[in-house]
Amino acid sequence: MGPEAHILLSSIALFAIINTVLITFVAGSRIFYGIAKEKIFPAILEKVHFRTKTPWIAIIVIMITSIAFTLIGDIVIVANITVFAIVITFAAVNLAVIVLCYTEPNIERKFKVPINIGKFPVLLLFGLGISMYMVFQFEIGVVLVGMGIIDIGAVFYKISKNSEPKF
Repeated sequence: MGPEAHILLSSIALFAIINTVLITFVAGSRIFYGIAKEKIFPAILEKVHFRTKTPWIAIIVIMITSIAFTLIGDIVIVANITVFAIVITFAAVNLAVIVLCYTEPNIERKFKVPINIGKFPVLLLFGLGISMYMVFQFEIGVVLVGMGIIDIGAVFYKISKNSEPKF
């Protein structure tokens, strides 16, 4: 397309970034809402707007967090941190299902995991392996920031579990 191709490519990149921000707002706010419902994050994140039925305070928190990340200055670093979080989430989901196959073998599941050797879900191991391989492709700074975010979540989880009433 010649020297004018940058206009088309820039437009596509802009729409991709806008889509990612929208997905971050929607998914992130729902995740914060769910974590607040589990009493791990503050209860204020459970608030749902009376008209739109959306977790509006969680949306505002995600928006402020997103704005804070833009202050890093390099969109590539912000994008890599986001992708790192997604890869870690995929790895955690695969690992959790593998663990549940052994720790909770008799609960009813609404899904079947294909390609098993006995009880062991081979496809999930493959997904976990690919996810872990991808983790090692990130720059160390991205991994450290991502792990820091995970640590913050772990602290919230630990605090919430320690504050539960003991029966």
